[in-house]
Amino acid sequence: MRSILSMFSKSPFKPLGSHMDKVRACVDQIDPMFKALHRGDYDEVGKISELIMKMEHEADMIKDDIRTHMKQTVFLPVDKKDFMHLLSAQDDIADAVEDLAVLLRIKNLSAPESIHDSLQELVEHVIKTAYAGCDLILELEALLESSFGGAEAEKVEKATQVLGTLEWEADRKQFQLAQKLFSLGNQIDAADLLLWNEVIKKLGAVADKTEQIGKTLRIFLSQ
Repeated sequence: MRSILSMFSKSPFKPLGSHMDKVRACVDQIDPMFKALHRGDYDEVGKISELIMKMEHEADMIKDDIRTHMKQTVFLPVDKKDFMHLLSAQDDIADAVEDLAVLLRIKNLSAPESIHDSLQELVEHVIKTAYAGCDLILELEALLESSFGGAEAEKVEKATQVLGTLEWEADRKQFQLAQKLFSLGNQIDAADLLLWNEVIKKLGAVADKTEQIGKTLRIFLSQ
């Protein structure tokens, strides 16, 4: 708690950066987890899943500390409610990654070869989208120094537009992958089909939740 208070005394956005570090660490594990799954290394999938759950818990601890501090009267250059929305958006990304990790431990899944390339493409694109959201948080200090105006505001505005496009592309890739999955028919066990569909939806959720960061920052810029 003391470290959070110390960060708030320096900048109201530094605690968000500390929280986002944990969120990004969760995202970092998505690709290794799917590569282990493709190799059939289910022990490694389990280890990575446990690591994600640990990091998500650490992110929750930081989030709870921030929320506790925010109950006190504190000056912010943005609306306190919008600040909390940004924190929730970050938290939702880590939650989605954790949900994904849990799904991949329910059963020893094996991706049909016919969807493997499309699955990996979606994985890589979702990670790219999440990183774009993480990078936006790094701009908050400069945005604060510019009083949410000028060239820095224009830079962030453009970045939020890029993030929106990335999320839209993730939706399209998710839909195309789901189509391929359900076209397999009897080639895949019904239980596996349903579980893979949930995995695909949860991958998409990581991108969906990330876009909320851009939407909240656009609110900052409009004030």
